[in-house]
Amino acid sequence: MSERKKSLITTINNQRKYSQVAKAAVLSSAMLARKNSSSRGAPGSAAPFGARESIAAISDMLSTQHKKPVRSSYVESDRVEWALKIACTISMITVCLHTPRTIELFPPLTYIILAADFISVSVFMLDSVLRIHYEGIFRCDSSYLSNRWSQFSVFISIIHLLSFLLHCYQLIGKLHFSEISLILLFSDKFFPFLHLNYRVWYGVIRSIRPFIIIRLIPLIVKFKLPKNRIEQLLKRSSQQVKNVTLFFVFFMTLYAIFGIQLFGRMDYHCVQPKTDPNNVTIMDLAIPDTMCAPEGIGGYECPNPMVCMQLNLNAKGEGFYGMFNDFGASVFTVYLAASEEGWVYVLYDCMDSLPSYLAFLYFCTLIFFLAWLVKNVFIAVITETFAEIRVQFSEMWQKKEVTLDEGFRKKLEKTDDGWRLIRLDGEVEAEGPKQKLQWVSSL
Repeated sequence: MSERKKSLITTINNQRKYSQVAKAAVLSSAMLARKNSSSRGAPGSAAPFGARESIAAISDMLSTQHKKPVRSSYVESDRVEWALKIACTISMITVCLHTPRTIELFPPLTYIILAADFISVSVFMLDSVLRIHYEGIFRCDSSYLSNRWSQFSVFISIIHLLSFLLHCYQLIGKLHFSEISLILLFSDKFFPFLHLNYRVWYGVIRSIRPFIIIRLIPLIVKFKLPKNRIEQLLKRSSQQVKNVTLFFVFFMTLYAIFGIQLFGRMDYHCVQPKTDPNNVTIMDLAIPDTMCAPEGIGGYECPNPMVCMQLNLNAKGEGFYGMFNDFGASVFTVYLAASEEGWVYVLYDCMDSLPSYLAFLYFCTLIFFLAWLVKNVFIAVITETFAEIRVQFSEMWQKKEVTLDEGFRKKLEKTDDGWRLIRLDGEVEAEGPKQKLQWVSSL
């Protein structure tokens, strides 16, 4: 009995192998016939999508030969999907409402947010546990955590759980008569280095929660694209995006270094004569605050009785705006100018601190290369990528069935003149009314 089963399995595998080879042969012969037919046509009337359709059909067919059958399970049911959609929506609403101002205006809102977060966290954790139980963790290639989307889902679920526990921890700390709050106060008083009491900056964990919208998108928008198509698309677009990104980073770095070398620390301001450079008040500055240059440099000269003095201001005092003090601040200023938002005020400060022609030359070339050239090239690359995606979808949805039907209506036979493609229904004579009418008209 076992030998009979083995022979049956061997026969089935051989049949599958032969069917795959036959399909590939038929499709390759269809491509050859289409190429010959297009080359025999008019010189300027070549079919633009012929080769692409056949190649797409072959790649789709060969990529789907070894796919494993999808098992129907409870984790793929519509109820689980709807529960995840509702949980994602609740999570986005609660993360928008959980702000100090909203809770200050309506204090009971914190308990409503806590209850809603409990529902969403329960759904996320239950879904992760069920999928891990059904697919396994690291048992094989089809396990749950072997997929990047699954890893992202587990990460977001853990972040939601930590955010929920942090919210509970915050509420417990506000209960002045509970034992846990007294323990926290005692530990914070005698062991401050442990930081057991709630701190406001702990809420940074909630900043990752808005990424739940990435998990909601695949649940709403569903489409399937073969893996080989995705790889081809990424290979084409990633190289172009990489080149444009390097182009952008090169100009950002170049102009950041130019800014440091040309302008540097622009600390000279028009102030009152007896101003302390280390303790400057708003009453000591000119109205409006004006940058200036020492005598002999060629910048702006302060009117009497103001004097041009170098002030010892930190970055916070200067407002983190239009600085070329170091590389980081210079990169931020270059990015500000490249975005074309408020860059003219930086230009005015540079014109007041140094000769005008240096500022004109620097900012005119910066706007040309970064704001116009690189931005337009980047937009062109993104547009081309989306156009390629549209072509891939149109080929998969509209041309696939036509190509396969045309290929499988023919067979490859060896004749006296060589290998020929012969239609399977070429010698079949139909006896319908249309054929009879054609026979009568031919007489």
